[in-house]
Amino acid sequence: MSRADQIVNSAGPSSLPQIESGRDLGRVFSVLLFAVFIITVLLCIVVGTDTYRRLMDYQSSADATRLGLNLIANSVHANDETDAIGTGAGPEGRSLVLFERTENGSYETRMYLYKGQIVQEYALAGSPYTPDKATPVVESQSFDFSYNGGLLTVFTDQGSVDVALRSERGGA
Repeated sequence: MSRADQIVNSAGPSSLPQIESGRDLGRVFSVLLFAVFIITVLLCIVVGTDTYRRLMDYQSSADATRLGLNLIANSVHANDETDAIGTGAGPEGRSLVLFERTENGSYETRMYLYKGQIVQEYALAGSPYTPDKATPVVESQSFDFSYNGGLLTVFTDQGSVDVALRSERGGA
C-alpha cells in the first residue's frame, strides 16, 4: 500500500460524514445570510417609502400654504393703484377690499374669513357679500391685515405675507 492509501484508510469512514455535515452547515449559513440580506432590503424599502410619503405630504401642505398667501399678495399687486385698497365688513370680521374702476362700473375683490377658510369674492362695488359664491383661497381660522407706511401685511394661520404697495397712497 502506498503512503496516500494509508492516510485515506487511517482517516476511515468516520471522516466522511463530518465533511458532509460541514458542507450542510455552509449551505445553511449561506441561506440564512441571504435571508437576512433580503429582510434588510425589504425593511429599507418600507422605511424609505414611508419617509418619502411623509416628505411629500409636508411639501404639499407647504405648497398649498404658499399658494394661498401668494394669491392674496398677487391680487393686491394686481390692483395696486391709488385708493384701490380698503376695508369692509365681512360675515366673520374685517375684509380686505380691492377696488377696480372700469368704464363699465366699479368692482370689488373682497377677501375675508368664512367658515374656516379665507375666501375671495368678485362683485359689483357696494353689493352685499355672498360668501356662498366666493372662491376658497386657503384654510385658516384667522384673517387680519394691517397697513403702515406703504406696507400691507396680511396675517393668517399659515403665516403672514407683506406686500409693498407701489402706489403713492395705499388705502387700508
